[in-house]
Amino acid sequence: MYPTTMSNGARTTPTVPAGERLTLRSLALGTALVVLISIGDPYSLYQLHSTMWAISYLPFCVVVFFFAIVLANAAMARWRAGWAFTRTELLVVFIMALVGASIPTWGTTSYLLSVIAAPQHYASPENRWGDLILPFLPTWLMPRSGESLRWFFEGLPAGKSIPWSDWAAPLFWWTSLILVVFFLCQCLVAAFRKQWIERERLSFPLMQIADDLTETDGTDGRWPAFLRNRVFWFGFAPPFLMVLWNIIGYFFPALPAISTNFGWVSLGRYFPSIMLGLNFAVIGFTFIIHRDIAFSIWFFVILSMVEEGLFNRFGYIISGKDVYTLGHPAIGWQSFGAMAAMVIGLFWAARSHLGNIVQNAFRRTTNDDDEIMSHRTIVFGTVFSIIYILTWLRCSGMTWPLSVLFIVGMLVVYIGLTRIVVESGLLFIRGPLIPQTFASFALGPVTIPPQAMASLGLSYSWMHELKGFFMPAACHAAKVGDSMRTPRRAITICVFLAAFVATVVSIWYTIHIGYVHGAQNFGGWIFGRGSQVPYEEVARKMLSGAPTDWSRLSFMGIGAAAMALLTFLHHRFPWWPIHPMGLPVAVCSYPMTIYVFSIFLAWLAKTIVLWLGGNQLYQGVRPFFIGMILGFFVGAGVSFCVDMVWFPEEGHVLYGD
Repeated sequence: MYPTTMSNGARTTPTVPAGERLTLRSLALGTALVVLISIGDPYSLYQLHSTMWAISYLPFCVVVFFFAIVLANAAMARWRAGWAFTRTELLVVFIMALVGASIPTWGTTSYLLSVIAAPQHYASPENRWGDLILPFLPTWLMPRSGESLRWFFEGLPAGKSIPWSDWAAPLFWWTSLILVVFFLCQCLVAAFRKQWIERERLSFPLMQIADDLTETDGTDGRWPAFLRNRVFWFGFAPPFLMVLWNIIGYFFPALPAISTNFGWVSLGRYFPSIMLGLNFAVIGFTFIIHRDIAFSIWFFVILSMVEEGLFNRFGYIISGKDVYTLGHPAIGWQSFGAMAAMVIGLFWAARSHLGNIVQNAFRRTTNDDDEIMSHRTIVFGTVFSIIYILTWLRCSGMTWPLSVLFIVGMLVVYIGLTRIVVESGLLFIRGPLIPQTFASFALGPVTIPPQAMASLGLSYSWMHELKGFFMPAACHAAKVGDSMRTPRRAITICVFLAAFVATVVSIWYTIHIGYVHGAQNFGGWIFGRGSQVPYEEVARKMLSGAPTDWSRLSFMGIGAAAMALLTFLHHRFPWWPIHPMGLPVAVCSYPMTIYVFSIFLAWLAKTIVLWLGGNQLYQGVRPFFIGMILGFFVGAGVSFCVDMVWFPEEGHVLYGD
């Protein structure tokens, strides 16, 4: 029995009894795909400068590779039916690829390497890092050899070998921290799985494509059912042919390209701008989410545009804006307060379920065999993980108050963004600010010792802007597991195997190409400005000597109060049109300024479709938008292949920031 789709985009998936074991060949194929992504992602970003493989919460490489595997498997079923993968085996491969793609480059590992290598290499008399930061950095957390770091950024001299020994000790400790953070995220996913999937029945829009690709009509082997639908191909053709036309232009620059960027627009001087551009993947996924969520997102983007413009017109300034705070500092903190209130609300809504988990961990009263982790593992694993992270941060130089506030901010961002991604289907979204900003301004830089501030700079290596990270991928894996005929504990095996392999392989390959080509030649943000921003921010705060910033905290309180009111109205009055989810993240800043027009168009299209034909027309046109997503992704894959053969080091970015 397969999932059915409702008019609002939500899917109801019946519980599937366990009937298949986790097979070695599905794990092998999934692991091979994780290795390919862990190498291909940094290769495409740093060497080819082509389409970014794994920058969003559903990476294009996962969709393209999985689509190719599904088609190859269908062909195999017609030739040798016994050799073909079952639906469960295909979904295992999908889960592992999805989790593995959340870790390289923008996920974790590239930031890790760039941030721990940067302070010595970029220190200068002008930035004063040698006085303010370097003396307080723990020696066991970063390579200390200046020559080794210079070779990493500039390239290895002839006849020299990569100094792996200089990296071994710090990478051991960093990897231990990262894997424990992943384990904590998996425990949180396991704790909220039943509440979000079975009780609240969240739609998980990004995962509906996995269902579509593995759902067959039973008439022609294992071919996806929607491939027989003409409406799908009508949606597939425009973006795919557009990309092919532009690929021809790679070879013939005089040929006019088809642009999807129609310029920028704002409400006037001092007001931020939004781009009138089309992103076919964003349009496709937004079409299948709840209309009130889509409306809320673009509504709050426009509202924050007005709010920031008025702040600018009236000259209201909050000094010391951090790079990773979205929009005006007042708006960024307001949105963070809304996200904190949302997370508190999530715990409150799940209090009965979470209470049962805690009770069952100490006194087994209910059967938890159908969960992805046992209740005892969830509770004690969460406690162990938080204690380890706290101790690790304390040993790295942070004070206890700073460590506690940092972890609180981390949990708000992790849980908040995960909930938003799995319910809204947003491909590109960032937190309104990061835990380092919250913790430092809440305590006041003047109260934080230098070694703690230096440690705070190092923490950007694993907690940064979050264009894609582990926890949403793990939560999506739990949802996909409901369509598998295997015990849910197998999902955790797949998730941890993929995470470990991706971490090790992507670290190894990034260090390798750094020494071979020189990391400073990679271009882009991560090994350029992105590696220096953490220490610039820390140095600025150390020199400011500022106390607790009550203006920022006041806006955080305003955001929390507004979120509480919107949540009450949303649940109390069925006619209330504004979903509270837009408030925490729909800030008129990157990435929403780039994609909000596509979100608006998808909302408008769905509104018209439901008004004209209701659920029947919605079901009829839905394959068009799925085709739009796959057409654009497959076209981007063709563009990557062309770049790899004919345009190395000068590729074309079709999917990314």
